[in-house]
Amino acid sequence: MEHASNGIVVGVDGSACSLHALRWAVREALISGVEVTAVLVWSDPWSVVGPPSMFGAGKAGHARLRELVANRVKQAVDEEHAGAVHVEERVVAGHAAETLVAESAGARLLVVGTTGLSGIRRWMLGSVSQRCAQLSHIPVVIVPPPDGEPEVT
Repeated sequence: MEHASNGIVVGVDGSACSLHALRWAVREALISGVEVTAVLVWSDPWSVVGPPSMFGAGKAGHARLRELVANRVKQAVDEEHAGAVHVEERVVAGHAAETLVAESAGARLLVVGTTGLSGIRRWMLGSVSQRCAQLSHIPVVIVPPPDGEPEVT
């Protein structure tokens, strides 16, 4: 895919943890002088067979997903840094970890947040961050929940 040539790819899902990861990626991009690609991965929950698609989202749903990414990017890039770092916003259909790894082909870094799930929840739901670390051919930064926010247990 090579969308983020030598830049930073960050997974964004609308959660506070992903916003924290996006802010980390923006700070790192400012230091290293690279671009950021914010990727929201969406799959049709009604799709039982076949590859994930944007079909179930429809035009209005896809617009809401693009708006969600745009709002998170605005929150992560404060006025002080506006224009200092370029952030590409993408909404892609697929399975979260696999798609983030594919989107980061050619990037220097993949950044993901973690919700801090533990125990049976992590076993049942899986961990996107853990799966990214297993599949990626580039360094993966797993940003923990922000200070002061309780981890989900």
